[in-house]
Amino acid sequence: METFNCITPVQLRFNDFDTLGHLNNSVYFQLFDLAKSDYFDRVRGEHMPWEHVPVIIANVNCDFLEPTLAGEPVAVRTRLARMGNKSFTLVQQLVDTATGRVKCSCQVVMVYIDLAAGKPAPVPTDWRQAMEAYDGPL
Repeated sequence: METFNCITPVQLRFNDFDTLGHLNNSVYFQLFDLAKSDYFDRVRGEHMPWEHVPVIIANVNCDFLEPTLAGEPVAVRTRLARMGNKSFTLVQQLVDTATGRVKCSCQVVMVYIDLAAGKPAPVPTDWRQAMEAYDGPL
């Protein structure tokens, strides 16, 4: 069982739902982005200046496990799953906080880039250490 130290409560809005009353599939990615911001703020111990943050999303895989309905209390859980040389992978889950049921699970590969060169660069030691310290051993 994976342990998630970063749990971000989210509030769903009326316009987040489709005509069937399910959370629209595009909204999950917005919630995961919101939780990534929270995760990095917690890991780095400061508010991240997103206009200067040198990470980009290289790949996203999302499994929609069961519908999320209006009125369900939900949160996004985020943790480091893999640390590479120039990239790392986060696992994120949208969960019903009342039941603990996972509604959607996502893996996102993020690449650290050299902003001046516009090319991938090694994940700096301070980032690596901060993420591994926050989430514990992989």
